[in-house]
Amino acid sequence: MPILSLISSPANLAATTIRSHKSLKERLMSLSNSGQIQSQQQLTVLLKSCIRTRNFEVGKLLHSKLNQSGIKPDTVLLNSLITLYSKSGDWLTAKSIFDEMADDRDLVSWSALISCYAHNGMNSQALLTFLHMLMHGQHPNHFSFSAAIHASSNPDYASTGLAIFAFLIKTGYFHSHVCVACALIDFFVKAFHDLDSARKVFDQMPHPNSVTWTLLITRYAQMGHPKHAIQLFSSMISSASMPDRFTLSSVVSACAELGLVSVGQQMHSWVIKSALCMDVYIGCSLVDMYAKCAATVPMKDATKVFQRMPNHNVMSWTAIITGYVQSGGLDTSAIELYCKMITQGDVLPNHFTYSSLLKACGSLSDIQIGKQIHNHAVKSGLVSVNCVGNSLISMYARSGSMEDAQKAFEILLEKNLISYNAIVDGYVKNTSSDEAFKMFNKIEETKTGVDSFTFASLLSAAAILGAVGKGEEMHARLVKSGFSSTQRVCNALISMYSRCGDIDAAARVFSKMEERNVISWTSIITGFAKHGQAKSALEVFEQMLGAGVKPNEVTYIAVLSACSHAGMVNEGLEHFSSMYSEHKIAPKMEHYACVVDLLGRSGSLEKAVDFIYSMPFKADALVWRTLLGACQVHGNTELGKLSAKMITELDPNDPSAYILLSNLYASKGQWEKVVKIRKTMKERKLIKEAGCSWIEAENQAHKFYVGDTCHPRAHDIYKELDQLVIDIKKLGYIPDTDFVLHELDEKEKERYLVQHSEKIAVAFGLISVSRTKPIRVFKNLRVCGDCHTAMKYISVARGREIVVRDSNRFHHFKNGTCSCNDYW
Repeated sequence: MPILSLISSPANLAATTIRSHKSLKERLMSLSNSGQIQSQQQLTVLLKSCIRTRNFEVGKLLHSKLNQSGIKPDTVLLNSLITLYSKSGDWLTAKSIFDEMADDRDLVSWSALISCYAHNGMNSQALLTFLHMLMHGQHPNHFSFSAAIHASSNPDYASTGLAIFAFLIKTGYFHSHVCVACALIDFFVKAFHDLDSARKVFDQMPHPNSVTWTLLITRYAQMGHPKHAIQLFSSMISSASMPDRFTLSSVVSACAELGLVSVGQQMHSWVIKSALCMDVYIGCSLVDMYAKCAATVPMKDATKVFQRMPNHNVMSWTAIITGYVQSGGLDTSAIELYCKMITQGDVLPNHFTYSSLLKACGSLSDIQIGKQIHNHAVKSGLVSVNCVGNSLISMYARSGSMEDAQKAFEILLEKNLISYNAIVDGYVKNTSSDEAFKMFNKIEETKTGVDSFTFASLLSAAAILGAVGKGEEMHARLVKSGFSSTQRVCNALISMYSRCGDIDAAARVFSKMEERNVISWTSIITGFAKHGQAKSALEVFEQMLGAGVKPNEVTYIAVLSACSHAGMVNEGLEHFSSMYSEHKIAPKMEHYACVVDLLGRSGSLEKAVDFIYSMPFKADALVWRTLLGACQVHGNTELGKLSAKMITELDPNDPSAYILLSNLYASKGQWEKVVKIRKTMKERKLIKEAGCSWIEAENQAHKFYVGDTCHPRAHDIYKELDQLVIDIKKLGYIPDTDFVLHELDEKEKERYLVQHSEKIAVAFGLISVSRTKPIRVFKNLRVCGDCHTAMKYISVARGREIVVRDSNRFHHFKNGTCSCNDYW
C-alpha cells in the first residue's frame, strides 16, 4: 500500500515516524514511480518529519521529487524547505528559495531566513534581514525575535541586541514563548557575561520548563559558578520539572569543579534511575567528575564508568585519557589508553585528544613519544589547531627542546595569547630568560595583549636572572594593566622580589594581598627562610595555621629550611614530627634531606648518618649529597668518603660528589687524592660546573668568571678591586688561602682569591650601581669562606649594603656583619 494512502491528516503523519533513510528513499521512489505525490500538505508534513529527525538527505530527495512532480509549492511548503536547508547548513539554497518566493513571503518565511543566518554564524546578515523584514511591513513574532536576539548574542552586536530587547518589551512578546526567554538568557550571558540579568529574565517567566532550567544551570556552570548551578538544580527538582541528560551532565560537571564527589554520586544514582547511564554525553561527564574527585585510588571509579559504557566515541575516549593526564603520575597509562583507542576501534582522535596526550608527554619529558604523537596529529590534519599547537609548544619546552618548541610556535597559523604564553613560559623554564623578554616585546608589537599568566612567567624570568630592575618594570606594567591585585600575580611578585634579594618588597606585596592561598603563604615563608630570617618565617607559618590554611609538602620544606639556615635544630625536628601527626602529610625524600641538612650544618654528622639509616625508604643521591656538603664544611673526611661512595653508586654520572670530595681532600692538603679524583672525572667525562657570578646594572645582566678580563670595563673593575683589597686589609682583612683548592704558593693563592667571580661582580657593582641601591650579586655555586669574610669588610670600607645569593641562600652584608651570622 502506498505511504500516502496511510496518511489522512498531519496528526497521523506525525505518528508515522521515519525509521531509516533507506526505507524512506525506497518509499519515495515508489511514490515517484506511481505518481502519488499530489498533496502539498502531506509533503509539508513529510518535510517537517525530516527536519525533526535530521534526515536532511531524505528531505533534499523529497525536494527533488517535488521539482519533478510539476506541483507548484505553496508558501507553507517553501517555508519548510527554507528550514530544511537552514538546518543542514546549506544557507545558499535556503536564501535562493526565499528570493524566488518574492511576494509570497510571509512572516514565517522571514523568520526562517533570519534563523538560518543566525544559526550559521552569519550574525550581520541575520540582523539586516530582521531590519528588511520590518521595512517590508512585517511585524515580528516570538520566532523572529528569538532568531534576531540569537544573532546579537556576542559582544560585537550587544548594543543592537539591547535595541531589539527594548522593541521586544514594547511589542509585548517578553512573556510570549519559552524560545524568547532562552534567547534572552543566552544574550545576556554571551554578550555581557551578565548572569544577574539572565537570572532576572528566568525569574519573570510565568512557567519555566525543563529546557529553560537546563539552559540557566548550564550557563552558571560554564561561567564559573558551579555552586549556583547545583542550587538551581535543587530548585528545578522542587518545581517538579524533570531533568534530562543535558541537565544532569551540567550538574555532574559542576560537582567536578567543586570536588563534591558525594553530590556527584547522587547525580550518578539519578542517572541510573533515569535509565540514562548508557548515554555517552552523561558518561563523559561522570568520567570527568570521578577523575577530578578521586577519593581513594586515582581514576578507579572513572575507569569503572568508562568500562561500563556500551559504546565509546571520541568524547568518551578523550574524557578518560584527559582524566589520567590530569590525575598526575598516570601519564603512561594515558598513552596506553590512546594506543587501545586507535587499535581496538574505529574511533579517530580529535584535537582535544592530541592536546591531552601531548601534555602527558610533556609531564614525562619523553620527547620521542611526543614526536610520535606529533606525527599522528600531522597525519590527521589537526596539528594547526590552536590547542594542539599550544600543547606541542609546551611539550617540547618541558622536554628541554626549545628549538622544536620555537618551530611549533612558528608554524601556528593563528597565534593566540595562549600560544605566546606557552613559548614565553618555555623559555623561562629552560633558563632562557632573555629570550622570554624578547618574546614579550614581540607580543606587544602584535597587539595580542597580555594576561596574568604572561606577567607571572616574566616575573619568574626576572627571578631566575636576579634582575630586580626588570621585575620592578613588570610590576609597574602590572599596576598600569590592572593585574597587580590578582592572586596569581601577587604570588609571582613575592617569589620574584624574594629571589632577587628584596625580601622587604616581597613582604609588602604579601601584606597587601586581600586573599591568600597556600602558595602565597609558602612563597613568603620560603623567602624569609632563604634570607636567613628564620624567626619571621616561623611566625608567618603560625599565622598561616591560625588563618585556617592547611600547609602542604612545599610549605614544610620551607619551614625546615628556615630552621636549618638558622641552626634551630630542636625546632626543626619538632616541625618534622608534626607534619604527619598534625596535618597527615607523609614526609618525602626532600623533607628527610632537609633534616639531614639541619643536623649536618649544626655539626651533628653522626646523628645525620643514623637518621639516614632510620628512613622508611632507601636514601637517594640528594640526601647523601646533602650530608657530603656538611662533611666538607666540617672537614669530616671519613663520612665524606662514605657519602661520596653512596652518591656514585646511586648516580654514577653526578660530578658534584667527586667535586665535593675533591674539595674536602684539598682542604686537608691531601693533593694526591685530589689528583686521583680529577683523573677519574676526566676518564668518565664528568665536567665541573664553572663558577660564575652576575649582577644587574642599568637593566642589563653582567656575568663574570674567575679571573675574568672580558668585560668592556675590565680595567676599571680591577682598579677598583685592587684598591678594595688595600682598604679592607687596613680594616683587618687577612686572605684565607685555605679556600684555594689548588696546589699553589701563598702569593699565587692570594692572587687567585682576589679574582673570585663574586669579588669581581661586587667591584663592578661599586662603580656602576647607584649608592642609593644595594649591590645585588648572584652566584651559581656556594660562596666561598674568604669571599664571605671579604664582603663583610667591603660593606664597612664602602658603606654599602651588599646582597649575595648563592646556591643555598641569601647573605645580606651590612656594617661588617652578615644576616647568616656566619652560619651557612
